[in-house]
Amino acid sequence: MRPAVLEAWACFAAVVVAGCASVRWSGGPRPAASQAAFAVSSSSAAVPVPQPSPPAVDASRGGILYYSDLGPDFIDVSSYPAQQRYNYGVYAEVCSRCHTLARSVNAPIASRRFWELYVLGMRMAVRVKGGAAITKAQRRAVLDFLEYDSRERRFKHARQFEALTEELKRRYEPLLRSRLEELQQSSQPVLFKNGR
Repeated sequence: MRPAVLEAWACFAAVVVAGCASVRWSGGPRPAASQAAFAVSSSSAAVPVPQPSPPAVDASRGGILYYSDLGPDFIDVSSYPAQQRYNYGVYAEVCSRCHTLARSVNAPIASRRFWELYVLGMRMAVRVKGGAAITKAQRRAVLDFLEYDSRERRFKHARQFEALTEELKRRYEPLLRSRLEELQQSSQPVLFKNGR
């Protein structure tokens, strides 16, 4: 690998480790703190959690690397405020450049701080790969949407989201076992197919 690529990945790893140390993985911020810090208008309408559907695997956009990749790759935003529906469009356009939307739609991440670190990593990856840069306006729209959606689906509908998560993990187990068997039988370990 080129030194610049190694340096970028090392920087990304450092940011992720720092973020992991400062963010709760078990549900993000406490609801009271989340409500006070949130500045976007909210809707009290019920937001259904999408049910899992068979994924359309696209190896050029990451394939199936995580259990979240096996879930739905859309969110019904019809009951979201107009600004969040707009932000969803920006999110869908920007985030689907490198991976399926299922990865973030079904991710357990709920904290804006962690989403900021994740988006920073994506921006670094785009720079290394030479793709279209993510603008400040796009970044803000994506983060505003992810924060709002996390509150709506991961906090307000926590039981449904947890049930979906458990189902996706159950479906992911055979893929993970198969991947581990491939690694054990391989004379030269390959963690991901297609160079990922």
